[in-house]
Amino acid sequence: MICPRCDARLLARERTGRTCARCRRPYALDPKLDRGLHDVRIRRAVEKLGDDGRLLLTTEQLRWSLQGRGRPPATAREVPPGRPTEPVFEGTGMLVFCLGMGAGLLVVAYLLLAYLPAAVILAVLAGGFGIVLLLAMARDAVRLLRRERILARWELAERQWQLRRELLWRQADAWTAPVAELPGWSAGSFEDVVLSRWTQVYGALPEGVVRASAVRPSLPDGPPLLAVLCPDPAVAAFLHANTFGARHGAVLVDTPAALPAGLPVIVLHDASPEGHLLVAEARAARPAVAVVDAGVSVRTVLAAGERAVQLYTHRRRAELEAQLDRLPWLRPAERAWLGAGLWSPLAAVPPRRLLTAAERAAERALLGGIGFLSWPVPEVPR
Repeated sequence: MICPRCDARLLARERTGRTCARCRRPYALDPKLDRGLHDVRIRRAVEKLGDDGRLLLTTEQLRWSLQGRGRPPATAREVPPGRPTEPVFEGTGMLVFCLGMGAGLLVVAYLLLAYLPAAVILAVLAGGFGIVLLLAMARDAVRLLRRERILARWELAERQWQLRRELLWRQADAWTAPVAELPGWSAGSFEDVVLSRWTQVYGALPEGVVRASAVRPSLPDGPPLLAVLCPDPAVAAFLHANTFGARHGAVLVDTPAALPAGLPVIVLHDASPEGHLLVAEARAARPAVAVVDAGVSVRTVLAAGERAVQLYTHRRRAELEAQLDRLPWLRPAERAWLGAGLWSPLAAVPPRRLLTAAERAAERALLGGIGFLSWPVPEVPR
């Protein structure tokens, strides 16, 4: 790890207590304790996301840039516990062998006691092993005689277990197939671990990073010329922080019902069924004006592949299929991706690319262009 204070390369033993052993000053994050994060990495990420200080970004955008990427792997079907073990029966040859060996050992024990009384220990051992073999033979002989009854009981228990498994799988089929969770920071843990420690050590958030709740709306000077529908508060705060509304005469709203009448509309949304349906709702709410889809499309996420943030939500399949049926323009690969319960957040798009796309969409909307914005493959910050 590189010390953010003195640029010294520190070994694990040189950074005890989150303090540099060289300059004796504290730092916020340790890669060994904080999932690979350290202060220098955070600063480099902020510089890249913020276009070397030209943009302000929100804490949520910083968090998404550190999220695990790629498609989460599928997990195996859940199997109910308690499957009965198929019974195994000893053959007649093994029974005869145990009978002979047991009887032979008892004879040996008798002969030892009769002719070598001093060998009482050997006699006891031989007799004990003989009795054990005879008892095992007797038990296996009884099980062999009751073979049909034991097998019938096992078959009944096996059928009951299979019925439980089928019921469990039928219930599971009503939901999207489970996948493993990619490692990442939740909003709460990122705030409690990363941001709170950073603020404690440095007195403020990283330069160029703001909390969405602290951003004041950027309002146009005159009458608004454009409406932006964006339900993500982090993205709306990002646009406000970078004066998008003032520069483009735009007013930002979070629901179709709040769209002002008579203004062209830009829709910013996640790559999700709800996000794409939001565009349809906006066009139904404002049929007489231009509505430009500037959100993240599934096609973009599929093109980015392992470089895109892909998340999973466990959902009822019937409800999800009903939503997808309202999106007939989806290609088979796009429908399959959404049908697996996957989605990708708008806030994970690099800020510079997100702002550029919103500005291009604003130009199209003001010019009366209607249709889908063709997003390029997103650059994934590292």
